[in-house]
Amino acid sequence: MEIAKLASRISTYLLFIAASLLVGWFIPRFYIWTDSDQSRPSPLLWQVPLGSIVVSMAFCVVLPWLPIANQTSNKTSNKTSQQRLLFSIRTLLLITAMVAVAIVLLAKFPLLVSGIAMVGAFMYLIAFCVSNPQHRLATSALVASMTLPYVWIVDYDELGRILPDLLVMFAGLPAFLPAAWLGRLFNQNMHDAFWLALLLTALEMVIGIWMIRLGPKPTIAYLLLVLHVSALGSLGFHMAVLA
Repeated sequence: MEIAKLASRISTYLLFIAASLLVGWFIPRFYIWTDSDQSRPSPLLWQVPLGSIVVSMAFCVVLPWLPIANQTSNKTSNKTSQQRLLFSIRTLLLITAMVAVAIVLLAKFPLLVSGIAMVGAFMYLIAFCVSNPQHRLATSALVASMTLPYVWIVDYDELGRILPDLLVMFAGLPAFLPAAWLGRLFNQNMHDAFWLALLLTALEMVIGIWMIRLGPKPTIAYLLLVLHVSALGSLGFHMAVLA
């Protein structure tokens, strides 16, 4: 029974990796299929993603009742409640102090702070994979859901034209869409709001690791969210490149 459940989780994460790759590869084909252009976008550009979001939300509603076992860590189970409380208090105080300092620095040096946050999140991701080999496939699915929807860029005909900007923007592409939306609120274009894309990507990565720690069901729900955000961002970036 346990082997069957483990195989189910492995196949689910592999399915996310494959789906992310397929979505990314077919983004330009989907745009052509909708017969859209910058002056006349097709309603299918929002109808198809909306339908996918509705289906994913319906799946998440029934997800708690699916036969997917949670995974627990032996290290966690061996801790006493007092040790957990002490760790939680120390962690909370440390995070509070770091957030207070980061807010002050972010106001003065947004790109520097967001860049440090991105590097820190990536190092945390690597450390998490090294210390938790049982979660490496789930972590790979997280990274794939964030990045592979942009794989169409590799086959883009005018890659040389966007390559200089792309090399700078690459780390923030997974959060391209939310950063663009929030950038409009601050009256900033994507280049000026690049720090926001880095910060949101780092946050997306850290939350993903937290979800993986909680178990397969929260992880699957979060992977669906991340995949949709990256896919919509990829579609928006494709439209921006064509403009």
